[in-house]
Amino acid sequence: MYAYGIDLFIGETNYWNQGIGTKMLSAVIKYIFEQLQAVKIVIDPDVSNARAIRCYEKCGFVKVKQLTAHQLHKGQHSDCWLMAINRKKSLH
Repeated sequence: MYAYGIDLFIGETNYWNQGIGTKMLSAVIKYIFEQLQAVKIVIDPDVSNARAIRCYEKCGFVKVKQLTAHQLHKGQHSDCWLMAINRKKSLH
């Protein structure tokens, strides 16, 4: 039984809000569960990143726990959400 942690970003802002992240993440989820036989996938977006959180929720991730001062970015600590998806939930 394996659990995988993933991270992703779309750096070019002119590609945001086009569904690319959702399509990419859905394909990655399918691959990890079907080919790698994972039982769980986790991701930890910054709590202020509403766009990413919505994408992850659309793909089946659920918020598990808020992680206080989890991420260090540009010298500042920020909170993140631990989000997870289980194999059985992703394979409809």
